[in-house]
Amino acid sequence: MTMPVATDRGRVPAVVRAAAVLQAVSTAGRPVGLAELTLAVGAPKSSVMGVCHALTEERLLTRGADGSYILGPRVLEFGSAARAQHQSLRSIGFSYPIDEPFFRAEIKALREETSRIGATADIRSAELDTARQVSDVARFIADGVDLVLVEPVTSDGLQEVFATARAARIPVVAVGSATIGADAVAATDNTKAGALAGAALVRVLGAEGRIAIVGGTPITANADRVAGFLSVISANPGLRVVVTRYAGLDEISGERAALELLEEGAEFDGMFASNDQIALGAAGVLAAAGRAVPIVSVDGGRMAIDQILAGGPLAATAAQDPGGLVRAGLELGAALYGGLGVGRRSVYLPPRLIDTLNVGDYQPWG
Repeated sequence: MTMPVATDRGRVPAVVRAAAVLQAVSTAGRPVGLAELTLAVGAPKSSVMGVCHALTEERLLTRGADGSYILGPRVLEFGSAARAQHQSLRSIGFSYPIDEPFFRAEIKALREETSRIGATADIRSAELDTARQVSDVARFIADGVDLVLVEPVTSDGLQEVFATARAARIPVVAVGSATIGADAVAATDNTKAGALAGAALVRVLGAEGRIAIVGGTPITANADRVAGFLSVISANPGLRVVVTRYAGLDEISGERAALELLEEGAEFDGMFASNDQIALGAAGVLAAAGRAVPIVSVDGGRMAIDQILAGGPLAATAAQDPGGLVRAGLELGAALYGGLGVGRRSVYLPPRLIDTLNVGDYQPWG
């Protein structure tokens, strides 16, 4: 639907158009292209393009590699300022799956943010156990925290305890992956991450090759990564997935998956792993067996970057921003807690492909 551009006396058309562009991107809940924004705003394409460029320069929009736009980091900064003028968070509960580098990076960011706003954080590892994560969230509710952040062990199985939180007027924000029953989600665009990794492997393998996939735990983030990867591979008829296995979240599970592939005599020329830790575990086992095939993954952690710098076997990783995910989750949660209202309850941050071409310009987390 076209949003009319107001021309009332006293109003500045450029400001009105900028507000219309931001509103269109906010309500879309996904990256939006220039053509769609032009239709939504109802202004000439050249005018909308100019507004988008200006908003990008001011960090109010972020432009993706495909030319689409999402809300930029400065919007979160404004949200933080607005929150400071309303009811502030005092206590936060955070349940995460397991003690691994990505989650440690999230915890670091959470501690920094809670220190900045003068809040406390109760941080608990679920040890990849859904029942334990339910128990952790129930403890947060019993303790009367203001906000629950959950990096989910599973995407289905936490609904009942989330409903208890809602009844207690405690907002729940899923971080990293959507999960049924949460009030909001702050995650990476994992479909895009998988597609970036797929495109990187296509460049490495060329026109032909056999591919192994090692997926992760049963959460939407991992399913989306595999789906994005497959969407790219399926467009290349000379490439085919010959074997698929599933691991957990850590190096040990990646090692175990690689050992299973070797024991079965699986033949493959490249691998996609759902996260860096799985990739690192698989890489060690395959290299020891003389099978140093190129591997692509998702995360962007320091150990993966070290391998890319060293020439492999990791060839590329679609980098996430764990600190950015936590900050986005806190902004969503603070708005829900403070009663400010949230126009878009799903925030998806853009991933960035890191490979040998740009690894020197990337500062890894972890």
